[in-house]
Amino acid sequence: MFDEKLYREFLATENFGRNILVFDETDSTTARLLDSETPYYTVASAESQTAGRGRSGRRWVSESGVNLYFSVNLPPMKIEDLLAFNIAIGFAVCDVLREYADVNLKWPNDIMAGGKKLGGILFETAISGSVMDKVILGIGINVNMTEFPPEINEIAASLKTETGRTFSREEILARLMNGFESFSDLFFKGRINIVEEWKKYSASLDKKIALHKNGVKTVFTEKGITPSGFLIAEDERGVKTEIVTGDIGYDFSG
Repeated sequence: MFDEKLYREFLATENFGRNILVFDETDSTTARLLDSETPYYTVASAESQTAGRGRSGRRWVSESGVNLYFSVNLPPMKIEDLLAFNIAIGFAVCDVLREYADVNLKWPNDIMAGGKKLGGILFETAISGSVMDKVILGIGINVNMTEFPPEINEIAASLKTETGRTFSREEILARLMNGFESFSDLFFKGRINIVEEWKKYSASLDKKIALHKNGVKTVFTEKGITPSGFLIAEDERGVKTEIVTGDIGYDFSG
């Protein structure tokens, strides 16, 4: 079971994660926050999720009691800031997890270790017109999981499979809240240059990537990101394109 007392021993924030909701099981921590009125910066964490989602609506495998599945209720922000803020949050995640393993980011929101997926970041919003009424940050991180379903066994990792060590989920969650508060403050004060910072965190800068979009796969070389968080990709002719949506992979054959 999640130990809230231990979590608070590591928590050093003024806002992020001070209010915490812990569920044994829930459909989705993000859905819980979207469907309820909670103070900003409330974190909802679950031992397991029955309807956890990844990017593009994919199901997130949620083994009970070994990983982190959590969401945070954030104040409204400009729609045009959302992707860049998503990437800045990825920097914060990397800074925390790099204390334990070699962790990088795959655009726009995959957390990678050893060339495999360690976790993911997903924002969901409730929008009225051009205004975001709710902004929920959802994150899943494989912490102490050691066995994966056959369909993802070759592409998934956990901190434990990468290091052989068992970790305190409470400590990691608290340290993430600390990092989010720091990076959020810097981001909205305009003090994070995500274009330059991306060079420190990208798993595939100047490497080949495969873009999958509308059933079509195109091979590019990643050349960084724009200030808005769009991916800069260069094709085989040297022509650069800004990518706004699409799934990035490393499958070049076929």
